[in-house]
Amino acid sequence: MQEIRFRAMGTDCHVLVEALDENVETTLLTLAVERVELLEQSWSRFRPTSELSRLNARAGSGPIEVSADLLLLVTRMSQAWRESDGLFDPTVLDSMNRLGYDADFAEVSTRVIPAASDIAVLPAPGMGGVRTDAATMTVTLPAGVGLDPGAIGKGLAADIVVEELLGIGASAVLVNLGGDIAIGGALIDPWRIAVTDERLPRDIDERTLEVIELPRDVTRAGIATSTTLKRRWAEGLRHHVIDPRTGSMATGSYLQATVIAPQAWQAEVAASIALLRDDAAAWLEEQHVDALLLTPDNTHITGALASATPLGALNG
Repeated sequence: MQEIRFRAMGTDCHVLVEALDENVETTLLTLAVERVELLEQSWSRFRPTSELSRLNARAGSGPIEVSADLLLLVTRMSQAWRESDGLFDPTVLDSMNRLGYDADFAEVSTRVIPAASDIAVLPAPGMGGVRTDAATMTVTLPAGVGLDPGAIGKGLAADIVVEELLGIGASAVLVNLGGDIAIGGALIDPWRIAVTDERLPRDIDERTLEVIELPRDVTRAGIATSTTLKRRWAEGLRHHVIDPRTGSMATGSYLQATVIAPQAWQAEVAASIALLRDDAAAWLEEQHVDALLLTPDNTHITGALASATPLGALNG
């Protein structure tokens, strides 16, 4: 098995590949990096030349022809919005920009930004008027609607890379895009994924809260963590998890949610929703989703997400 680490999508990325020989593994790693870059160029809201930026700029202009990658992203956004009754909502772009997260986080974190009370925000408009058409390869955005892929894009990108590498010679793949992890294929030894406790100071050497061990027969899985404790700016007063019902920052009971699902994009969506629901533990159990939830008082709740317990929902 070979691996590569690189920067993309404003975060640290890590890809591991197992194949028949080292030459194939090297080629697959190169292709993985190139594919992530292509997806970023399509989906980034921070690149004015990206497909998504051009689509957002043309909201209200009728159907816009898009690539297969962007069509898939918007289709998954709409699906998640519908299935969550609007609680997952990627139309929070205006709120995100108003709160100051309108550029790569490395730039945002260095800015002097006024207090949150000085910012007027509105509830997200929702995906109800967004239309996708696979036959014509078009997306239609209503006027005033902008899409932010932040709570789904990295997970979906990881899923895409895993599926494509498995299709061209990989026997096992792990793609980690800033903590959104997609896994495909099977190893002799189980996959083991460490979950970091973001409540602990960054200068502490050991911050592992839990080690997830996937059963050997699990050949496809996604793991995602969402937290209000990272990507904070304005002297730590703001974070990137937006409640679409208010357009402001989430203030739920949970500070961090780690979710396991069949696909990484599904895990990312569920983890984002969990931070908006005070009943997240019960909701995730109803969804048959394995999760680990952290509250401010150092308690944590686990479902079947314990290393000694088979994660039966993963192949469902």
